[in-house]
Amino acid sequence: MAASSSNLDTALTNIKSLLDASAGNKNRTIAATICLEVLHNSNYRISLANASLPSGKTKDARAWLSAALAYTYDCSSSLKHANDTNQVREIMSFVDSISTLNSNALGLVFNYDAFGNDTASWKLPNTERDGFWEKPGSVCKGGDSGCLKTIQEAVNKAPDNDGKGKKFVIYIKEGVYEEETVKVPLEKRNVVFLGDGMGKTVITGSANVGQPGVSTYTSATVGEFLIKCSIYFMF
Repeated sequence: MAASSSNLDTALTNIKSLLDASAGNKNRTIAATICLEVLHNSNYRISLANASLPSGKTKDARAWLSAALAYTYDCSSSLKHANDTNQVREIMSFVDSISTLNSNALGLVFNYDAFGNDTASWKLPNTERDGFWEKPGSVCKGGDSGCLKTIQEAVNKAPDNDGKGKKFVIYIKEGVYEEETVKVPLEKRNVVFLGDGMGKTVITGSANVGQPGVSTYTSATVGEFLIKCSIYFMF
């Protein structure tokens, strides 16, 4: 984690230089601005993870490291849309190396949380393919036999709970789901959207406050305690 934090400081300096050199280039300016924000957030989450470990809060550390990793992915994703100079490519490569460090740190903390000092039992963290996720309570793919047609139908099937109960997993198969709004009511907490991967399971819509009858509130897409994995939201 110390290496990640140090490298993030370097990345932030490099991206600030990229931003300064990108005047007049909208794509690079936007990408660099996003990276400055998310990498700062990543560094902060790493500091929280680091502070959690001495007090034995390994699950908190796992959560913070997961967030830190997601932020570095966000930066890489933004830079892909402005990958037109050697400077951008070098920064992308460096940020990818930070993602690897964060991923390794997350794996180590996962194993320490699961097995303690019994390092002989340490292994790669489970994924949705080998039991990490609970069995889906609902499956979506419009047109498939035996599946619900919309994500909203699956959400409606989720049991009501107070956020402390068992998670309700909705497996959303690969495809583009053109749903203006997926409403997750307050009483349906701990709902998990599990997709087939970034760019494979896509939820898209175009509702915005510029349309008649649409407010900021009604254009919202997700709800409290919603967990999503391997899904891309596109608006």
